[in-house]
Amino acid sequence: MADQLNEKLWLALSGAFVDSEIDYKYIASIAKNYPLPDVEYAFFERVAPVCIYNLLAPVPPVCWFFNEDQLLRDIELLIKKRLSRGVSSKAVAPVQGWFIRLVCKGVWAEIKAEIERAKAD
Repeated sequence: MADQLNEKLWLALSGAFVDSEIDYKYIASIAKNYPLPDVEYAFFERVAPVCIYNLLAPVPPVCWFFNEDQLLRDIELLIKKRLSRGVSSKAVAPVQGWFIRLVCKGVWAEIKAEIERAKAD
């Protein structure tokens, strides 16, 4: 059950990485049901590492939505890789995390603000 709840959140958050207008209200409608630190963790540690390529590509391959099955497989693979990574990979991880936070800070600020509005309603 917890995995299904996480998957729903991950799928909603992936909408922040498509090459079309971001539907912050939709993302917030799902994310408001989770504690904000959990949403932030899911965004930066699960979804962004898998989807950020779409923001950085000169011609983003994903315009409207990510393939749900592929996205979930990619996130599960990321989790497994992180559990088994070596020393050098662990040393690079903070730099990767910093870069993702730098690139995505504006999007995260919008998501966070919309979640707070949705919770207030």
